[in-house]
Formats: sequence, structure tokens, C-alpha cells
Amino acid sequence: MPSPKSVKQRVLECLTKLSDRDTHSIAAAELESIALSLDQTTVPSFLSSVLATDSSDKTLVRRQCVQLLGFLAETHGSALSPYLSKILIAVLRRLRDPDSAVRSACADSVAALSCHVSGKQPFFSSFAKPLSEALFTEQDANAQAGAALCLAAAIGGAPDPDPARLAKLLPRFEKLLKRDGFKAKPALLALIGSVVRAGGASSHAALSNLVPCLVESLSSEDWAARKTAAEALAVVAVVERDSLSEFKAGCMKVFENRRFDKVKLVREVMNQMLEAWKHVPDLSDEFSPPPHSIASSKENASDGRYPPATQNSCSPGSVMVNLRKKSIPGRRFSAPHSSSSSNAKNISPSSVNKRVNSVVSRRLNYKSWDVQIALSNAPSAVMADQGNPRERDETAKKDKNRFLKPETKRALFSKIPDEKMHKFGVSKARSRVVPYHEEGQDSVPVSNVTKDQFRNDKESEEMSLIRDQLHQIEQQQSSLLDLLQVVPNT
Repeated sequence: MPSPKSVKQRVLECLTKLSDRDTHSIAAAELESIALSLDQTTVPSFLSSVLATDSSDKTLVRRQCVQLLGFLAETHGSALSPYLSKILIAVLRRLRDPDSAVRSACADSVAALSCHVSGKQPFFSSFAKPLSEALFTEQDANAQAGAALCLAAAIGGAPDPDPARLAKLLPRFEKLLKRDGFKAKPALLALIGSVVRAGGASSHAALSNLVPCLVESLSSEDWAARKTAAEALAVVAVVERDSLSEFKAGCMKVFENRRFDKVKLVREVMNQMLEAWKHVPDLSDEFSPPPHSIASSKENASDGRYPPATQNSCSPGSVMVNLRKKSIPGRRFSAPHSSSSSNAKNISPSSVNKRVNSVVSRRLNYKSWDVQIALSNAPSAVMADQGNPRERDETAKKDKNRFLKPETKRALFSKIPDEKMHKFGVSKARSRVVPYHEEGQDSVPVSNVTKDQFRNDKESEEMSLIRDQLHQIEQQQSSLLDLLQVVPNT
């Protein structure tokens, strides 16, 4: 077995070769062979030589030394547990490296360490605590980005990342993301995605704060921040799919507006995020009651006598039912279908006016009145259609007694056939004012006061016209009686 001193000497020689591009690959392979042959006595010498590099060394040397830490973790595993804190301190020092390749190598090595090296302390104390402290305290943008990436890699590689403890760090990450002085927002968004993937955002309170924060980051001026925010939202949609129903509607509107980003990489990630959020169940699928069936809607509508109390008045079916109820007046305004001659005799202008006024008060359209007047050819039938029958009879008797002799009176009335008298009774039964309804969807009553007044005036004019016509007929009958009185004298 090689001594620790010889191992240290060989490592220093390989580090010198690493700075030359011609010998870089050979030196890297030799360092890996040395790492494979290490034991408990030679590991400290190897680590001290590798961790001694600083910013004065070339980038290739710094990057290869950090990568060797991950190789050691993969090959020796828990044998590095006593040296874990020393290794992490060296990694944190390398986080300030200006070369992004070195910082990426730090993240890869930390992921290997958290996966293969199980320290005496749990994950949070060994990895999460020192890396999160560096994230909160570092002012350098490179150090902030490196700490965030290393912590995300440690969470992703750990067998048990302790999601309960990570959930307590999540609000601090959100506050840090909103700080203007924090420059490494893309890396922090990647860290938040790792916390969500580990189960650190499973509570409703955590999602209520996290989702708006990530959606707001989609409008960042930095395209890398927009890309990582979209990736984090996609992770949220996959991991917490059943808990995002109340956020889906608002988020999808924002996503549709942001999907046409000017950067192609961002557009691709946005489309992936949209596809992930489309699998989130809608809020209506979980909480809305089942809709009424069409058959039940028809039964509830029926003839309008029993309006459903629990039916939604805003639904399309209920709107059609309401229109149907409005368009059909019902039994209140139905015309009498069985009327006798005795009922016809009681019809007078005053009773007609009362009926018209009552109908107007019920807001019936004046256009739906059908005035039917059936008059007999006989003079007495014409006389009986006017006004109160008793008053008309008395007036007629006075006129006849005044102008006619008894003989003429008997001769005149003896000429009236019985069949015409029967016809008069039938026509009287048909002499009525009948409201009827025009079938159509537009015949909906209007409750406007001005329109009611207009209809009332129109109906009054029509009734006045009818009374004038009846009065004219009365005058014609009087003229006929005068003519009949003159005929016997001649």
C-alpha cells in the first residue's frame, strides 16, 4: 500500500499536468486511479492536496479537483463521513468562482455526496443548513447562484430530504425571490422546484403563497428566470395536481398570454408547463353539484301552475320555462267557452267597460282583443243588442206607442218569423268581447306604466267607436219605425 506522503506527491504532480491541455486527460485519469486505491490512512492526504487549490490555479485544475470530490463519494461512500464538513466548506469556498463550469461541478459533487455519504447527522443539519445559510448571507451573485444550485442538487440526491424542514424554508425562499438585491433568481427558482418535488409544498397555505409568486416570475425581464419559473410551475402541476383546482382558471389565463415568449427555449418550456396544467382537475368538476336532467326540467316546467322553487333561474332551461310561463296567460285570462242567451242579455256598455278595465289591470295586450258583434237582420234584434235590455225595451215601447197605432203594431210584429227570433237568441249568445292569445315567443307582457296607459287609451277609443256605431244603428232603427208609421197612413 502506498504511504500518505507518496500519495500526496503523486497528486501534486497530476495537478501540474492538469493545467496543460495536452496532458489534462492523462492527469485526470491518473488522479481517478489514485482515488480508487485510497484507504483510511491515505484519504486525508489525498483530500488535503485536492482541496488546497485556489483561484490562482487555472480553471481546468479547479474544476477537476471539485469533480474528484464527487468521484470519491461514489467510490468510497460513507468512508468520507468524517470528512464531510471539511469537504462542504471547501465547496462553499468554490461557490465564489467566476467560472460557471466550476460552480456546476460543485453542484454535481454535492449531489453525489448527499446521495452516497450518510453522515452522523441528518440531511438537514449536514447539507441543508450550511448551504441555506450561504444562500441567505452571500452578497456575491455567483455565490448566491452556486449555493442555490448546490442546495437544489443536495435535495434531489438525498434519500430522505426531510420535506417538513424544507417546508419551513420555503417562505424564506419566496421572500428572497422578491428582494431586488438578490441577483441569482433563476437558480433560486430551480431550488424552489426541487423543494416542491421533494414534497415541501404539500399544504394549502404553502401553495397559496407559492403559486402567485411563481406566476409573477413569469413576467421577469430575465429570460432565464422566466424559463426556470415555468419549469417550477410544471413541477408544481405534476406533484400537487389534485390541490391546484382553485388556482387553475387564473393561472391558465396568464399562461396563455405568456406562451408566446420571444426566446425559443422559454416558449418550449411554457408549452410543457401548459400541458402539465391542463391535467389539473377543474374546480367545477370537484365542487359543483350535478346538473338537473332535461326530463326533470320539463316536469318542473309543466303548465306553469307550480313553479319550481329550487330551480336555478339563470340556467338556460329555466329561462325557457320562464318565457313559456310569460307567453301563456293561463286560466285567468281564458275566454268563456259555454255561454247562453241569458248571459248575453246581461252584456251592457258599463259591464264591458268593467271587463276591459279589469283586463287592462292584468296587463293584457290590447292587440289580443277580438271584438265579435253578431247582429240579426230583424229590427228588434238590433234594438236588443244595445245597452241594458230593460231600458231599451221601455224606450222602444214608448216610441212605438207614440208613433204606431195598435193595429199597425200588431201587424208589424206579426210579420217577424219565429226562426229569426231564434236566430236573434243565437246571435246574442255570440255577442261578446273575447280575449285571445297569439301564439309566439315574442308575446311577453310588459309591465311598463306608460305602455299600460297607452293601451288603456286605445281600448277606450275602441269602445267609444263601438258605442258610436251602436248609437248609429239605433238612429237607423228609429228612422225605420218612422217610415213604417208613415206607410199605413199613405
